[in-house]
Amino acid sequence: MAAQAAAKWKKALLLVVAVIIGGGLFAFLIWRTGAAATYQALRAFGALPCIGFVLISLTNFTLYSLRWQIISNDISPKHKLPLQRFFLHRMSGYAAGYLTPASQVAGEPIRVAMLVADGVPVKEATSSVILDLAFEISAVVAFIISGVVIALSQGFGGSTAIAGAGVMIAVIVAILLAFFWRLARGDGFFSSIMQLLQLHRVKKLQGMYKWLVETESLISKFFAGKKSKLAFIVMLSIVMVSFKAVEAFFITHFFGVPISLRDGFLLATLPGIVLLLPVPAGLGVYEGSNAAIFSLLGLHLNAVAYTAIIRIRDFVFIMIGVIHAVRRGEKLIVSE
Repeated sequence: MAAQAAAKWKKALLLVVAVIIGGGLFAFLIWRTGAAATYQALRAFGALPCIGFVLISLTNFTLYSLRWQIISNDISPKHKLPLQRFFLHRMSGYAAGYLTPASQVAGEPIRVAMLVADGVPVKEATSSVILDLAFEISAVVAFIISGVVIALSQGFGGSTAIAGAGVMIAVIVAILLAFFWRLARGDGFFSSIMQLLQLHRVKKLQGMYKWLVETESLISKFFAGKKSKLAFIVMLSIVMVSFKAVEAFFITHFFGVPISLRDGFLLATLPGIVLLLPVPAGLGVYEGSNAAIFSLLGLHLNAVAYTAIIRIRDFVFIMIGVIHAVRRGEKLIVSE
């Protein structure tokens, strides 16, 4: 009990430190850019383009929900749900991820819980979320790799950050390849790791091991004889991640700063790397990464104002997710 309390305090302390650092960097950027200049840039952008940006993002979010629906309804055909349910559940997951440091995975337990509340068995719900997340991370990593390659080819390779990102991406790619390869063959991934470490022999973990084997078996069945469905999901993933470049072109256009295809691609990829850091919503560091990319590309853009448009979109998403969770009585932040 004391160990759990100490772990919670440690996590809380790390969260506070991360928020302080991110908030300090955000305040510094506001001071350096100028609050008045940022306000004027946002006024010049206009309300209608901001609404248009939110609608573009909502369209893309619908595609994300469609991918999850296809996976879930295939894994659990006896518990098919309409697209609207997946859309709202995913919004709640997004809100949970945004409000916590682990933005890429923090919302997944919420998605599982909401599917279970809708009658989907726990193993099937977990399998669909894991597989959907694997496709999502794979697409994002592939997109970021492309951005890093372009950055290196354009002479931005001297940066230590890009070199570090390259190492991190290589590790993630290796894990994803192993994940898909083993599950496509019908072998386990997480359960195999437990076997390798002899954890499946630990009496207290045998129940977890059995549950993992059964869950991974459901995922493996999804890959069996479904080439056309897999191809469609891969295509969806490519389209969805490409929307990030469309969003970059849209925002810069209404700020009156034309950008090239290369610039749009780099803006859509490189700044997003910092969102892997344990800072809620990438506060401060996301604005800072955008400012760094603008400087590298020679773009005269207000990084705080640019990021604010994205934050406004995120706020709309968070509100939808929170309202949906509150109506269902779900907690968005689950303490361990």
